[in-house]
Amino acid sequence: ADSSGRSLQQYRQTISKLESEKGAYHPALQQAFLDLGKGYRRQGDYLNAVRAFEKALHISKVNTGLHNLSQVEMIELLINSYAALQDWQALDKYLYHLLWLYRRNYGDDDDRLVPVIERVGRWYMQAYQSHSGGEAVSYLVKADDLYDEAARIIVRQYGEQARQLIGILNSSAIINYHIANNIRDVFLMSDSDIRQAMIPNRRASPYLNEVAVRDYYFDQSFYKGKRSLQRIIDIYAGKLPTAAVDYARALVYQGDLYLSLNRKWNAMKNYKKAYATLLEYGAAADEIDAIFGSPRQVEPFNIPGRELIPDDDSPYVDAVFDVPGNGWPSDIRIVGSRPEDDPALIIRGRHAVAATRYRPRFEQGKPVSTEAVSLHYVFTR
Repeated sequence: ADSSGRSLQQYRQTISKLESEKGAYHPALQQAFLDLGKGYRRQGDYLNAVRAFEKALHISKVNTGLHNLSQVEMIELLINSYAALQDWQALDKYLYHLLWLYRRNYGDDDDRLVPVIERVGRWYMQAYQSHSGGEAVSYLVKADDLYDEAARIIVRQYGEQARQLIGILNSSAIINYHIANNIRDVFLMSDSDIRQAMIPNRRASPYLNEVAVRDYYFDQSFYKGKRSLQRIIDIYAGKLPTAAVDYARALVYQGDLYLSLNRKWNAMKNYKKAYATLLEYGAAADEIDAIFGSPRQVEPFNIPGRELIPDDDSPYVDAVFDVPGNGWPSDIRIVGSRPEDDPALIIRGRHAVAATRYRPRFEQGKPVSTEAVSLHYVFTR
């Protein structure tokens, strides 16, 4: 029984009675199937829950038309339930349906679409984390297109300097970082994986050679991520001097993108400009120190919502190393590990630490070396 004291059997009896007395599409059946589905969901029976919710949605369409916003509650329940079932094909279908319904009611330029677009984009980013290869990146490409749409709506409504753009552009940069990072890794994505991700999403390459195709898509995503962060920088630049610290942080964040994708010269140029900006506008010493006082790991481009959590028995290494002015760890020493004395894990750990990029410590506007930096590196996969 649920909180109202009713059992699933009672819900089914109500439905049977309504169907026999009022017909299969009587409006009261919509709520009856919703209640039944929620009952199944409370018991963790998502398969029967989605069947009930789909029946409720069908009845709603028959009685109120295909475009009525009253359908949103049922679509939301279906999205959450199919996510719990990890049925990504059905989830994709209802995410598209949700967007279609809002576009049909509000048009393509209404800013009420933006939170819906953002939500669907976040679902796609989570789907990326649950897949691999071309299928995974295909979800990122879909999310990227949605955030482009959200940015266009905001610009049309509020202009290029709108603060509402910042979150959208940041998500675009995160997405494009992951697309670029996946595409450049031949162990993560094959040539066929790349084509599977791009071509069905209307992103054809002018090249046939695998190396050229990989370089083309990497460059496309790298430059798009860079441009998204540049637009954030420009928004804060228009609000100087009051936004000096935010402007500097935006420069640093773009620099972190450069460094994480091995564009060291561009990264250092951004860091130096940010440091000079903080000095020029009289930022407090602790604000400067928070950004440049010690080496910082520069890959904060995490997909939000479902970060990988290490298991209690996940393997790890404890490393000590130096961070020179270029931000690439050197003189790496593995000082502990789990399991202990595992040569393969130690080699793996050394490679993992070497691949980690750090924003170096700065003094008087210049990058300087830092010795004996510690890192507890846990392997989550």
